[in-house]
Amino acid sequence: MNKFDFDVVVVGSGPSGIGAATALVKAGIKNIVVFERETRIGGIPRHTNHPSFGLLVFKRPMSGPKFIKCLLRQCPGVRFETTTTVVAVKRNGQLDLATLDGLKTIRARHIIIATGARETPRHGRLISGLRPSGIITTGALQQFVNTIKMYPFLKPVIVGTELVSFSAIWTLRAAGIKPVAMIEKNSRITAYRPAALFARLLGVPIYYNTIVADIGDMFETRKIEILNANSESRTLACDSIIFSGNFVGENSLAHDGHLKLNSKTRIPKVDQNWLSSDLQISVVGNATHPADMGDQCYIEGKSAGLAVAAILQQGQIIKDTVEVQHDEGIRLTTPSIVRIPKLGRAHFDLCMHVTKPYTGIIEIRFGHDIAYRRLHRCMPARRVRLKNISLNISDLNDQAKIHISLKSRLRSRSGELPGL
Repeated sequence: MNKFDFDVVVVGSGPSGIGAATALVKAGIKNIVVFERETRIGGIPRHTNHPSFGLLVFKRPMSGPKFIKCLLRQCPGVRFETTTTVVAVKRNGQLDLATLDGLKTIRARHIIIATGARETPRHGRLISGLRPSGIITTGALQQFVNTIKMYPFLKPVIVGTELVSFSAIWTLRAAGIKPVAMIEKNSRITAYRPAALFARLLGVPIYYNTIVADIGDMFETRKIEILNANSESRTLACDSIIFSGNFVGENSLAHDGHLKLNSKTRIPKVDQNWLSSDLQISVVGNATHPADMGDQCYIEGKSAGLAVAAILQQGQIIKDTVEVQHDEGIRLTTPSIVRIPKLGRAHFDLCMHVTKPYTGIIEIRFGHDIAYRRLHRCMPARRVRLKNISLNISDLNDQAKIHISLKSRLRSRSGELPGL
């Protein structure tokens, strides 16, 4: 069992996977391969034609397909194998593959899982009603319109107001289709407020404090019933429902394998260098924090690739870890564990997502030490980045935990507490 087919196998060819491969090659790790289950490289961005990519990496806006082309120019010589599905990741660097030539088993010195995220479909939102045709996600919409060039509806309703929801409006506008409405369960949109102006300019109403109560047709989508906070119902005529956002990590490989998972989010536990509980496996990108922008995932993938290159070249891994715990109002953190050196201080950045709008102090404690304390304004579905966290190793013991608290709440203009 000492023979390895590859130094590194990357699972997924989205921005984080491409970023990891790019960093590995530039660091001198040549025997790598990137497996992609679809027929083309690029992940979600290759279906996304609006110019929301490239600002962080290339300092200019560009469409998803162009962004992927520019990224691939940064990693010449990287081996990509499409139409190859990794069906299992096992101990000792073993992977089971499904290819056009049949099933295969290979081994790698290290595996990087970069499988991204997916939107929650209708059944995952527990919406009652029948199962007519015309119910899709934004990802499916973008594949229909941008890749297959199909326009299967004319009067869709969009559920959700995340950034990807307004991406759906952009995609529909390019196809000459105007949505009937957007449905938002909260009192404001999840995306940045100016996005609501974009919908207004295009004549798309947003129903706030409203949920989809029922989908009544059996074979085709003809209408939906919506319900507001005052229990007032309304029927909207439509021919499609687009469920947008509410991303979850695509972590079926981790769920079916041996990696330790967060008990609530079912996301693999990773450290500040994206190493999982198996030191031969890293998990990176939106698989660990669904769902952030493509530029952010690419930058993160490069950092993960550099960390893996250092492990392979130097052979040193810190094994002592401390769990990251947090208040109920925090949905997830990356990292979720921190590797602690035996000497000096541990320095790292941390990203987190909240469950509800919050404005106030975020505090990180390690033992008796306050490692971080700053004022933040947080919204669901937006990354909150806590920079330059420093832990005092003298506080390390068997009971030491890192705990993130939402310490105070500031009143909004309406006088309500937007805290958690």
